[in-house]
Amino acid sequence: MDDFNCTKGIPSSDFCMSALLKHASLVYTHTLFRDFEDEFKYAMASDIENLYAEGNNFIYRVCLNSIIGSDQRVYFNKLDSIVYCECKNFNESGWLCFHCIRVLHAHSYKQIPKKYISTRWTRLAKKEVWEKYDKEKREKGEINNFTPWRLHMIRRYYNLIIKSHKLEEARKVIKESFRKASITVENIIKKEEAKQLAAAKQAAEKEANEVVQQANKDDSNQQIQQASSFTKGKDNKRIKGHYDSYKKPSKRGKKRHKEFGSKTPKVHLF
Repeated sequence: MDDFNCTKGIPSSDFCMSALLKHASLVYTHTLFRDFEDEFKYAMASDIENLYAEGNNFIYRVCLNSIIGSDQRVYFNKLDSIVYCECKNFNESGWLCFHCIRVLHAHSYKQIPKKYISTRWTRLAKKEVWEKYDKEKREKGEINNFTPWRLHMIRRYYNLIIKSHKLEEARKVIKESFRKASITVENIIKKEEAKQLAAAKQAAEKEANEVVQQANKDDSNQQIQQASSFTKGKDNKRIKGHYDSYKKPSKRGKKRHKEFGSKTPKVHLF
């Protein structure tokens, strides 16, 4: 049902559907569009200040309702449609932050630049296509198995922080939950490290025992071979065969011939 909604339906918004927001509804999944919609709302509530302008290059300072700590510098090149924010939200999550959206909106952009539309978050992305894409990226070392989960959690926590930064009580809740989560995660990591260390120690001991057993087995085989080769009280010379007697000369200096007919008789038959 979700795949059908993403490919056939267009999400609606309580906010005024400007050209930029409408384009996002056409290209992004429903879930990602809701996140982009939140960023767009923050962008419309932000102040923008031009710090530098020369040709097609601009530098802006974007601040959310003049709140201290929310301002970021945004670098924009109008000719190549390049926008970069110091918060690096796009590099981490794959969608533009409200700082960049505010600059694009200030320059009357009606569509999100193609280079800033991550294929993973588009409406028509298919599972098998992304499995192949992830496999290629993983083989090149550009992605790991945890990247999708990390991006998902970054997006969730980022939105939560943005929603709560105005309220002192909400900020305290987030700090306390982060402290408890950090302690729990550290304990889990320590247990896992201890488990891996014990497994490595057990494997090393097993390997050492196998080496000792193999050495003892080799020594035993060598002792058995030596015992069978040199028996006490037994002559180790080669046992003579039946034909060895033919090679020895007789006492009269002649060879002995035991086979019948091997010696010509002296009697004259005719």
